[in-house]
Amino acid sequence: MPLVLRSRRAPLFSAFVATLALFAAPASAEPVLLTCPGIVQAQYSPGMTNAPRVITATGDGTFGPCVGVPLSLLSASFVAEGTGTLSCVSGTNRLDSQLNWSDGSVSHLDTSVLITVRPLGEVVATYSGTVVGGRFQGASVLITFVLAQTQALGCFTEEGVTATVGPTVLTITGS
Repeated sequence: MPLVLRSRRAPLFSAFVATLALFAAPASAEPVLLTCPGIVQAQYSPGMTNAPRVITATGDGTFGPCVGVPLSLLSASFVAEGTGTLSCVSGTNRLDSQLNWSDGSVSHLDTSVLITVRPLGEVVATYSGTVVGGRFQGASVLITFVLAQTQALGCFTEEGVTATVGPTVLTITGS
């Protein structure tokens, strides 16, 4: 008959390991704390005027050099599309966006907007939300656009402002 040693600690150790497994982060969680300056251009259809109306906004641009963790990500390209009620002075909009990272990975974003206007006519749009798919899923996203209006009086016309461009800062944080 084989000799079996039993320890009183075995059940405690098993319970400890099971508890750790319950509270451990998912294997796919990757720490991220990145800030990336960039430039984005946006198009509006129909154009933005001083009166709110339903507008489809599209945008594209580039971010980099990125600073933070992971160190391997140097830059990203950006594409976005969304529909909402916008004007030259305020608005609500949701963007479905995608970041294509320099290492070939992709992050899908879902963000909503807060728009303010500055004295020189530039539009400051702050989009906040989360990464809903791909790399950094679950991380928080903040994108601040400072979009200069190239059509200075466009807000006062029926056609409205159909395009803006300007510096942007992307910040992604999460674990």
